[in-house]
Amino acid sequence: ETLSNRYPYTCYKQVFVDETDVDYKSYATMSILSVNLLHSAVIIDQIYITRRAMAQAIAEQFFGCFISMQNWSDMWLNKGISQYLCGLYCKKSFGNNYYREHVQSTLLDVVKYEEQYGGIVLDSSQPPAPLPVGANTSQTTSKQTEEKFYFSIRNLHTMSPMYIEALYKKAFLVMRMLEHRIGLELLLQVFNKQLSLATNAASSKIGQGLWSHMLISTNVFTKAI
Repeated sequence: ETLSNRYPYTCYKQVFVDETDVDYKSYATMSILSVNLLHSAVIIDQIYITRRAMAQAIAEQFFGCFISMQNWSDMWLNKGISQYLCGLYCKKSFGNNYYREHVQSTLLDVVKYEEQYGGIVLDSSQPPAPLPVGANTSQTTSKQTEEKFYFSIRNLHTMSPMYIEALYKKAFLVMRMLEHRIGLELLLQVFNKQLSLATNAASSKIGQGLWSHMLISTNVFTKAI
């Protein structure tokens, strides 16, 4: 309803499993969720946690399963878009106060991590843009920024779990920043365009060149914005 696009697959199943290491995990046409998310109708507080996890799992069916990342460095993009769409659902279902509190807590978590450990680079394939220099300030020679972490941020398998968690939170905040910059309607149009191109590519059995539309990268998304 929010994306004005139909579900990309023919069916969708939710499987609740005991003793899972995470609350949810999305795969094509199916999501695996923890049985701890199930609750009685009498328990009201659990509704927010359960519905948010289920909404996130459905959002990742579009951006994460159907449209995948092109490189490891683009993993923040699908996660950020799916979290943003999940946030829109929570805002509509639970109210604006709940949504604003979620954004505020996410922002505080990211700021706390970056102040303690160092800045988070969303796209690790290219160095961060240099800081703007004033007219009267002499520009120093640019040096390669040394990694501040004890692990490499260029591959998912070498990243710290805490770093990945903070990176996903920052990706959500970037999507919300884009909403304030260009507006909600234009941002949703960008998402719909990516889904339309991916749907056409998935239905094409001859033109293999169109299959690249089922992958999303930071450069393509930046040009679309």
